[in-house]
Formats: sequence, structure tokens, C-alpha cells
Amino acid sequence: MDWSWDSRSHKDMKVGKPGIKKLKDDWVWRPLKMGPEQSDGGHQTGMLLEYESYPCGFCNGTGQKPKGSRCPVCRGAGTVSVDPPAVKCAYCKGKGEDKPRGNVTCTACRGKGVIHVEEPIEMCSHCRGTGKEPTNKLICGKCRGKGVITVREERSEPEDEFEKFNSFAEEVIETKVKEERVGSASGSERDALQIIKGLGQADRAAVARNMSPSISSAYAKQLCDALVKKKLLLRHGLMYNLSPHGERIME
Repeated sequence: MDWSWDSRSHKDMKVGKPGIKKLKDDWVWRPLKMGPEQSDGGHQTGMLLEYESYPCGFCNGTGQKPKGSRCPVCRGAGTVSVDPPAVKCAYCKGKGEDKPRGNVTCTACRGKGVIHVEEPIEMCSHCRGTGKEPTNKLICGKCRGKGVITVREERSEPEDEFEKFNSFAEEVIETKVKEERVGSASGSERDALQIIKGLGQADRAAVARNMSPSISSAYAKQLCDALVKKKLLLRHGLMYNLSPHGERIME
């Protein structure tokens, strides 16, 4: 807290707040009003806050509102939770009350004193960061009392039909390349597909016996499992058979 010297005698000063002590030389400390960046725990209106827990704005962290009764906002805990990032409520200035000493929760922050926002943000141009309508002092219809708004990135649309066609063609080509990548098979894999097509279905031992030259059962299993990943074969227990896509490329 900042302080300043006052050379007037303590007897001559009209002080409404207790706690000011007279010094021997008649110099006294007098508190100065702090700026918004220093007050309220350093939370300035519009400043992004990254915490998850905050002192309850409605009861000022005491857990009681009114005194002797459990606070209806924090349920007596004295703290409230808000998903980060958040900002101090501009409409009630973080007090959590619709009107000072009105015992009515703020309709913007629901009494918490802080409100969740989505980045990136900028000051609301309609209420100039106050959270209130300029004419009637109700909640700002644009920022809903936050004092800030989320900046939305505008998605650029194709300017003409030619650009739309190019965008569509690129999507078709990309899809075709993916399908060809899935449907491709090496020479040994094609031999395995041909054997399974002729038998209708086969296990790895049958595939190994019918390969030319014959291969081990373990290698046949590797071939068939690779074809399953490429969506050319379907596996049912120990048996393999052609998938619909495998049948198309074997036609």
C-alpha cells in the first residue's frame, strides 16, 4: 500500500477511518487510493487470469453473506472455481453483487466476481470495457458484462467459381491418393489375395502351402495381417477372406 506524509496535526485532521496513529512530531501516515492495477488482488478489469480458484466475490471470501449465514454462491467455502482463462467481471467490478450492498448476486458473473472467457480477447467496443450498456446501465448486450469479447478469425471463402472448383479438385485427389495407398499390394501380397480368393477363405497354413515357392506359416501370417491393415482382407478368428475393397481390386 502507498502512503504519503501529512504535516497537519492529528488533532486538526478529520479522519473517518480508524488506525491512524499520531507520531511524536505530529507527522501522520495517510493512506492513498490505489489504482485499478493494484486493487482487488492486482486483478485489473480485462486482464486475463489463469487461475482455477478465486475468492468469492459475493462474500469477499468470508463464506458468509449476510454475516452469520452461509454464502449462497460459494456455499460457505469462501472460494469459487472458474475454468481458465477468466477475467474480473466488469459489470460488478468483481464484487459479485448486482448493486452495492444489495445482497443480490450479479447477473453477469452469478456472484463469483470472475467470468470465463475464450482467447484471444479485446476490449468491448460497445461498452468500452465497462460491461454496461452506455444508455441504461444494464448488462452490455455484446460482451454480457465481461468488458471484453472474443476475437473470431474469419474464414476466407473462395472468391469465385474457379477457386471453388480447385478446392474441390484438391479434396478429390487427396481422397484418391489415400484410397490407392490403402489398396496397393506387393507381389507376395497379391499372391496371397489370389489364393484366398480361390479358396473363398483360408488360414495362414493354407496360404503358406499354396504359395509358390512355399513359405513358412509365420511369414504367411505377416502377409495376411498386413493385408488386413490395408483393408484388403477381413479376419475372423484364424480365417481370412477378401474384404469388399479387396474383391474390387482383384476383379
